[in-house]
Amino acid sequence: MDFKDVIGQREVIGSLERSLSEGRIGHAYIFSGPAGIGKKTIARIFAGLLLCDAPQNASVCGSCRPCLMMENGSNPDYHSIICEELSIGVDLIREIQSDVVLKPMYSKRKVYIVEEAEKMTEQAQNCLLKTFEEPPGYVVVILLTTNYDKLLETVRSRAQHIKFGKYTREQVCQVLMDRYGSDDGTLGLAADYSDGNIGTALELAGFGEFSKLRDQMLELLPRVAHGETKSILDFSSFMDNNKYNADMLFDIMLLYYRDLLVMSETGYEKMLINSDKKDIIFNNARKYSSNRLISNIEAIGAARRALKQNAGYQLVIDNLLIKLREER
Repeated sequence: MDFKDVIGQREVIGSLERSLSEGRIGHAYIFSGPAGIGKKTIARIFAGLLLCDAPQNASVCGSCRPCLMMENGSNPDYHSIICEELSIGVDLIREIQSDVVLKPMYSKRKVYIVEEAEKMTEQAQNCLLKTFEEPPGYVVVILLTTNYDKLLETVRSRAQHIKFGKYTREQVCQVLMDRYGSDDGTLGLAADYSDGNIGTALELAGFGEFSKLRDQMLELLPRVAHGETKSILDFSSFMDNNKYNADMLFDIMLLYYRDLLVMSETGYEKMLINSDKKDIIFNNARKYSSNRLISNIEAIGAARRALKQNAGYQLVIDNLLIKLREER
């Protein structure tokens, strides 16, 4: 896969292609942007170009030994660092430093990609600074992060920052059509819900129950607002039965209340995400004040954060229900 095969991110790709053509390769890069935006894909393509013996026009030759080894995942000059733990500790960074001093085996360079770099502890980041400050000429380190501000200023100042932006709806739809070939309405819905994020769109489009879950949620939320006991129990049961898709359900809820707010404030239906459900949106928008809608949106965000901090699922859902049922 080369840069020409990537849809979108033309500014990012253009910057990297210029660096390659002009021979201005930095020793450290920070690729920042939301999860699923293409950082890892582009970083790996860039790494392949840096390791290739004879790249031309920002494309790898595909036939040299480094290229063939990259293709089958055995190039010893390419290192992808993935940490499944909650944080990246100093020991892992020291392993990188121990390897950095060894010259490349088959390429002119060695490339290290650190995923979720925001997970590095302060001690780990300070340790990495030694490599950034005195790097061997053949070393390139690429940090991938969803939170640029979590990195120390000393780290940020010693690396080139490449910021990844959102994709247009048309670009997202093109990727989905290339992957799935046809659209029964699900792909457009996935694109609308993705907020310009290819990874999110692919996840939604590949999850066959997404459309059904959205329909059920948009049927339940107006009932929950009335506070009837059966509606509350139905909502609680629905959330419990789909607890492993909680993040997706939160997104559906957020965008429902977002659409109510848009309709309440502007009346402009072309701005609706759930445009195919505009009757539900129209009928419920007038029932809420703007402050109430904003409060509901904030309550959903708080529930999501609580789950990420390992709060009890049922307690989080119960507290959310209380917020959603409060006086409108």
